[in-house]
Amino acid sequence: MESAEKQGFIFSLDAFIAFTLIMVTVGMLLFIIGAPKSFYPSLEQAHQLAQDTLQVLATSSDGAAGSPTYLEQLMSGESAKPIMFKVAGGSAEYPGIIPAGFGYRLEKYNFKTGGWDADPLYDSGKDCAESHGLPPSDRCGKEFTKIRASATTFASIYSSPPNPGKSPYCYLSCFGYPTEHNNEHPCDAAPCNVSKWNFDSGANSIQLVRLTVYA
Repeated sequence: MESAEKQGFIFSLDAFIAFTLIMVTVGMLLFIIGAPKSFYPSLEQAHQLAQDTLQVLATSSDGAAGSPTYLEQLMSGESAKPIMFKVAGGSAEYPGIIPAGFGYRLEKYNFKTGGWDADPLYDSGKDCAESHGLPPSDRCGKEFTKIRASATTFASIYSSPPNPGKSPYCYLSCFGYPTEHNNEHPCDAAPCNVSKWNFDSGANSIQLVRLTVYA
């Protein structure tokens, strides 16, 4: 009986205080690690702005149905400033998707060199002069100092548009079309003549584009 009492743990005030300090320390470490940082909401906002703007560029156009999207126009050599002002923003007249507190940069990946082009397609922070009938960007001089987030997308661009062609066959006899209807008929060859085929698959290239929003 005496040996059992000697082997037992004696609960003391010192042990209680030590245990309490350990639990408080562990709890504070978990709180510090799990606490959200103050810039996280702004970083998430920048990422969403980049995604939304790139989505609009890749799916919208100011032309008729079937006309090239804004992104296709940019890839084919159109001036970037008017398009980016209209979609992303750049002045009081063109507020766009991205608020004036953020700068943005549009870049194209160069598959030959294995990196992004040194000269971006457009950088609002570097747009400090009037051009294309538009004023300098209201983000002129803005640089990345706090946060930066980006979104990327692949763009399928036709440098030479495809031509579906038209069939010369109109299900008439080998004698061709009556002379009096030649000017009215859409076909330009008799069905038994050598087929005239003007189909062209065009020239297509895949481009990788990145839009970065920074503050």
